[in-house]
Amino acid sequence: AEQVGWSELAFQALFGLATALRDSGDLAGASAALDRALDVCERAGLIAQSIQATASRAVILALGQRREAAAEAAREAAELAERLHYPIGRAAALEARGLCAGDPREGAELLDEAARAWTELDRPLEAARSRLLAGQRLMEVEPSEGRRLLEEAAEEIDRLGVHHLSERARTLAAG
Repeated sequence: AEQVGWSELAFQALFGLATALRDSGDLAGASAALDRALDVCERAGLIAQSIQATASRAVILALGQRREAAAEAAREAAELAERLHYPIGRAAALEARGLCAGDPREGAELLDEAARAWTELDRPLEAARSRLLAGQRLMEVEPSEGRRLLEEAAEEIDRLGVHHLSERARTLAAG
């Protein structure tokens, strides 16, 4: 796609690869694929898609325990999302802000808002991922509520057929 100038398609393929690698626990591979996706955005001027990629970078950094860098990427995604009407970017920025929030309860609320935004966009897997992340955040302060959210996310993800991700949710719920 990159060779023939289909930048939007190249972005989607690389972004999808980054997401799949993240879901399988390969954060380094996800980060590398996301770097390539962001390069496509920069070269082709895909500003809207860069919001989504920057938010995803924040999530990957947060999952990799790189809190400061994650928070900076989440702020950048949120600022871009405020300036450009792009509902997918808004939902992605909410997800990044939720995972990077200092207070786990506030983070879970933002992630719940992200899940609702993804649902409105008819993106059930992204909504379930946001619920999984909300459960993860709540495990820090309210383990029983966190487990409940993780189990609900696992059931929804199973219904969607992404079994490796539902197993990850169940593993997190088991503590």
